[in-house]
Amino acid sequence: MQTFDYKKIREFIRSTSKESSIYVGCDSKQKTGSTIFVVAIVVHIDSNRGAKVFFEIKKERRINSLRERLMREVDYAVLTALNIIDAVEDRPFEVHLDINPDDNYRSSVVVKEAIGYVRAQGLKPVLKPDSIAAYAVADYITDRY
Repeated sequence: MQTFDYKKIREFIRSTSKESSIYVGCDSKQKTGSTIFVVAIVVHIDSNRGAKVFFEIKKERRINSLRERLMREVDYAVLTALNIIDAVEDRPFEVHLDINPDDNYRSSVVVKEAIGYVRAQGLKPVLKPDSIAAYAVADYITDRY
């Protein structure tokens, strides 16, 4: 499984302009007997010029509970964000959650606790449809594993 090199990530972030935005998100997929998590760090260069993506893949026993799996995604994103926060400094910084606040979607069951957990860490949570690091980037990578 691929793991983060936090030293290189921090160096890259510090090399970008203060206008660059940093997004951290996580998505997961169920496989036979396991759950695959992909945590993505997206460094949006100057917040308008493209991006550099770093990602980590984690494989765990299969998590059947939707609530547990979604909160594990939130936990991985938060822990990753806290590991790079020192390099972020004054840049825009968001934790992207693969959670839809619309009650018509199953993921909405954890909206309040997920937002509360992220905010309690001093981080800014972002939900669907604006959470591209989780629902687009991490999702794209999970589909390939």
